[in-house]
Amino acid sequence: MRGIRHWWDPELGAGLRDLVRQVGAGGSSAGTEPPARRPAPAPRKPPVPRASADPSVPPVPPSPTGSSKAGSPGGSATRPQWAMPPLAIGRDPDWNERLEAVARNASSCVACALCKTRDKVVFGVGSAHVPLVFVGEAPGADEDRQGIPFVGKAGQLLTRIIAAIGLDRDEVYICNVLKCRPPGNRNPAPDEIAKCTPFLEEQMDILRPKVICTLGLFASQFLLETQSPIGKLRGRVFEYHGVPVIPTYHPAALLRNPGLKAAVWEDVQLVRRTLDA
Repeated sequence: MRGIRHWWDPELGAGLRDLVRQVGAGGSSAGTEPPARRPAPAPRKPPVPRASADPSVPPVPPSPTGSSKAGSPGGSATRPQWAMPPLAIGRDPDWNERLEAVARNASSCVACALCKTRDKVVFGVGSAHVPLVFVGEAPGADEDRQGIPFVGKAGQLLTRIIAAIGLDRDEVYICNVLKCRPPGNRNPAPDEIAKCTPFLEEQMDILRPKVICTLGLFASQFLLETQSPIGKLRGRVFEYHGVPVIPTYHPAALLRNPGLKAAVWEDVQLVRRTLDA
């Protein structure tokens, strides 16, 4: 991965330092993952079969086109030049209406106990004009109040990460496996996962993404039906219903451990190259 491992977009790096400084100063960490996530419980009855992660799949090597130049950790670097992103194709003509109908169903869902503690259902956001979907775990406190995924400090960082690969947040689609916040950001229970799974399945079926980027351990293990740690999953391409899936660390993990930023940068460049392929 020469030329990528030590490259870091200056604007993105500055934003990360600012956000880390805010957290260190005692700012709210709502909307981020708790410090120690346990392995995700597997759903009891997945509505449809999913492709399993194959640990033997090798990492995809970087393309020489658009790769950044190596630089010193504190020095300047060349920003990759991205072409115009591909537009979503192959969706049903009424895809937007179908997605809105699923969102309405989710907003009135009382299938599990989370309906008693949530403030708002957090279904998903984005124009989805670019066929790229980011999938996280579950809403945090900020998201629960606003009804929008990734609006806390981790969400601000995700917005900068998306911009670093030449995209706007409103061009892609962002959602979580769970649509309601588990109290105290606890791990989702198996019955909660099982009840929420149909909504995510419908989102993916309607959006027909070209690439899915899973954010963090839970979402990656869930979509890939594996118990492998995120460190072994990231940097590789798997499949979910024939769609390439690229796992990476959750933005909240970067706020706690900025040393992960080089790995995430490698991963999102792989996301962009796969999207452009």
